[in-house]
Amino acid sequence: MNTDVHPAPPILERAAVPAAALLLFVGHFAPWAAHKTAALTLSAHDLAVFTHYTPGAGIFLNQWFYLPIWSAALIGALLAGGITSRLNRLLVAVGCAIVASLGLPGYPQVLTAFRSPDYQLQFYLSLAVMALVFVAALARLGLKPRVRAVAFVLLPLLAVAPLAGYLAVKPFIEQLYGDTLGLGSGWWITLAAILIALLAQAVAYMKRPR
Repeated sequence: MNTDVHPAPPILERAAVPAAALLLFVGHFAPWAAHKTAALTLSAHDLAVFTHYTPGAGIFLNQWFYLPIWSAALIGALLAGGITSRLNRLLVAVGCAIVASLGLPGYPQVLTAFRSPDYQLQFYLSLAVMALVFVAALARLGLKPRVRAVAFVLLPLLAVAPLAGYLAVKPFIEQLYGDTLGLGSGWWITLAAILIALLAQAVAYMKRPR
């Protein structure tokens, strides 16, 4: 018997999980802090930088705003495990690593981030995710049903942290602005990505033979 043959994931999972990863990526760059002035409207990517310097916002680590793109990169790498061609898996892994690298500090901070207390955590977490992307894609970890089932639940759930984090730091940004902020489309898109991924896994679980 060929022990390398793995059951194909349910069609809902095959469609919903990539869609969730894409939505996590899109949601990260769409508006989270909605304001009537375009210049004061902030995406999660903007918030990761902005809250680094916002008084009082230290109650939530600004680095966690990068969790949606790190999660999207890892989900993509796990999905790449289903690609037969090693070269194509490598190409997908490179693309996912580029997505994960968006969590690195900007220039010129990235040049000294490895020893800077302000950027060390962000720097090393980004590098760790980039390394995990290659491991997940090239070792084909996503073909293992248990790994896939757990990862496709936990990875989207990581994005709950920045969703809650924005609500926590929102009053401090409003105080700085002297005005109120709303929940932008990026916040809702990220929430939708989480719900889609969880729904897909719940349906897949219910359909498994007992």
